[in-house]
Amino acid sequence: MKQIWQKLMRLFDKKQKHQMAGLVVLMVIGAALETASTMLLMAVIGVLVTPETMQTNRILSVAYKMLGMSDKGFTIFLMVLLIFSFVAKNAYLFLLWKLTYAFVYKNQFRTSERLMRNYIKRPYEFYLFADTAVVQRSITSDVNNMYGLVQALLTLATEVMVCLFLAALLFITAPLFCIVMGALLIIVMFCITKLLKPVMERAGKDNQDFYSGLFKWISQTVQGIKEVKVTGTEKYFVDEYKKCGTGYVNAVQRYTLYNNTPKLLIETVSIAGMMACLIVLLLKGGNIEAELPALGGIVAAAYRLLPSANKINNQLNAISYFKPFLMNVSDNLIEEIDNKNTDMSFADPNVTKLDIKKGISLRGITYKYPETERYIFKDADMEIPIGSAVGVVGSSGAGKTTIVDILLGLLKVEKGGVYADDVNTEDNYRGWLANVGYIPQMIYMLDGSIRKNVAFGVPDDKIDENRVWAVLEEAHLADYIRTLPDGLDTEIGERGIRISGGQRQRIGIARALYNDPEVLILDEATSALDNDTEAAIMESINALHGKKTLVIIAHRLQTIEKCDMVYRVKDGKITVER
Repeated sequence: MKQIWQKLMRLFDKKQKHQMAGLVVLMVIGAALETASTMLLMAVIGVLVTPETMQTNRILSVAYKMLGMSDKGFTIFLMVLLIFSFVAKNAYLFLLWKLTYAFVYKNQFRTSERLMRNYIKRPYEFYLFADTAVVQRSITSDVNNMYGLVQALLTLATEVMVCLFLAALLFITAPLFCIVMGALLIIVMFCITKLLKPVMERAGKDNQDFYSGLFKWISQTVQGIKEVKVTGTEKYFVDEYKKCGTGYVNAVQRYTLYNNTPKLLIETVSIAGMMACLIVLLLKGGNIEAELPALGGIVAAAYRLLPSANKINNQLNAISYFKPFLMNVSDNLIEEIDNKNTDMSFADPNVTKLDIKKGISLRGITYKYPETERYIFKDADMEIPIGSAVGVVGSSGAGKTTIVDILLGLLKVEKGGVYADDVNTEDNYRGWLANVGYIPQMIYMLDGSIRKNVAFGVPDDKIDENRVWAVLEEAHLADYIRTLPDGLDTEIGERGIRISGGQRQRIGIARALYNDPEVLILDEATSALDNDTEAAIMESINALHGKKTLVIIAHRLQTIEKCDMVYRVKDGKITVER
């Protein structure tokens, strides 16, 4: 519990801590109201069973004399007061629940957004090894379950306070009974917690693992649906999904079962304890009739105390179950928490472009991928004059795409750097990216309109439609789009499934040109196309020759035949071929 509390105190900011402290204060008031209404219920039961109680009970006798009512009138007064007390108490508890749920669910999404921001700020190299399904689960399911733990803590605090108040009331009314029942409940709950805590933590961990598996198999099935159908492997993908689903269901089932089972034990032990006390009273020759008012009050208090004890047990189990989710969320946000690094101003779309007059150069580049020993480059150099078309060739795995990622600043080199004129691009990274257009082999398509895909990442109200048409003209796609019934509003489907590969590449070219960059980098942008489509796309690209600086990564020589110069990547070096 101490570790959980420390993690939450690191995760929560000052405002969240104040809100949580305020909720605890409101919970104390709620517990006091619960106790007061129970006390009043005990008083009503006592008066109904033994009317003389209104004279023998110290508090009741004072009220009885002050009001000057008849016995019947005072009894009715107490019953009406009991009704109003429960109405007031439950109205207050409704408000408390509303505030609690508002705190939980607002902060739940806020934490999810923080985690989303945290992941999006991570370096590109992180995603070379990341499991997408785990990332998705962390941002969604883990955060939701973490706030299940927060809610369990708040509920636990409420019920502990209610139990303490009611236990004090019972101790005043029947000290021996209170001690016996309290000892029994504490022993039973301690044993249950010791036995179930590891089971619940294991169930929580299984939930995490299998839930990410569900994400993974859904994603892999949908994204590879063509290959799945062509190879006739539908059953395999369904079976793999089913395996993860079975594990997830078992984990949730274990949690639900073991969270509810202790209620039966607590209830049984409590009833047995109460009956044992009555049996002892009978064996001692006690007068049960004389004890009826007190017993009625005890039963009324126990009626509220037992559910509260059961809730305490449930929340302790829930905390154990949700603990792995909290650990994962806090571990992922630890750097942001420590460095208070929540600023997103670095992603300002209105950044001024880094001016380039002469050229771009890679100087003394040394790089190897994380967790590998082989160097892709050692002291490699490359010059790209402004306005030229530069081709890059090499065998598979030589490092052609690595050059692109280094130029884009996605990979951090051990030595050397990328320079625009004589300015290291790391010193003005966003300004450098603002002057670069990137066209990969597989264009990532939003599940949206052509307009959204060309003006990638630009809010709808800020899209320049004239600019969209201008770049579509340059990509030789405008005429085709004008023939479509919805024009720029045509939906292209997930991953651009409703348009051809050539049309996707042309949208990619238009996207790269939208912000009018000086440099265009094409990473085997036509290698997945047939010869005729590639020739048509290259015609569009070659039309930019002289207008833009082109860096063309290719594995077919005809793709770079019109380049001003060609580099070959081999053995960790970049050498001029022509």
